[in-house]
Amino acid sequence: MARTLSFSIPKKKTRFTAAITKVDRTKLYGDVRIEAFDENDERCELVSIASDGQTLFGRGGIAFATMNQDGEFVEKSELIPIDDDGEVIEMSESSFTGDIELSETATVEDYLSHQVKSVYMLENAEDPEALKEILKDGDIYSFEFSYRKGIIVDTGFLLANDKGDPFMILTTPADIQFLSFNDSTGLDDEEDMDEDDGLDFGSL
Repeated sequence: MARTLSFSIPKKKTRFTAAITKVDRTKLYGDVRIEAFDENDERCELVSIASDGQTLFGRGGIAFATMNQDGEFVEKSELIPIDDDGEVIEMSESSFTGDIELSETATVEDYLSHQVKSVYMLENAEDPEALKEILKDGDIYSFEFSYRKGIIVDTGFLLANDKGDPFMILTTPADIQFLSFNDSTGLDDEEDMDEDDGLDFGSL
């Protein structure tokens, strides 16, 4: 069942809910699976071998655990995230727990300066045309989004395609440096040739 988000636009005094459905390559193009069978037509399963060279374990046989300096297991709920300066990082609430305020609009350049992580289709079951009406002028809304409670916060964009279908795009800022022909520089060949690599071919 698709999860539901609540949005509010203070400038338009509008609030609406929308169900989100993730768009992935499988839904767009389908997928191909390769299966292996033994001489008895039994399906083979991929297994891994432990470091002892003898123990085999299949899917689900690996788990992640955290231990302290004394070798004792620590529950995930006991862990506290800190930054490089040792300060405690404040946890962000899940965006599913309250309204997402759409108070900032973004330009196309803002959107293109981010790397796309996930794409979600939005559908308003109560009024399917409501979202299309809000985004019909090509407005792009930006907001912070956290799928679950934690320290990871993505930059979300709410926009529509040329058919008016609404989408939520989750992104991260991209560190892109644009160069023109005038900005490009070549390698300094003379500097490379002058470097002494310390090899004396006469001694080989």
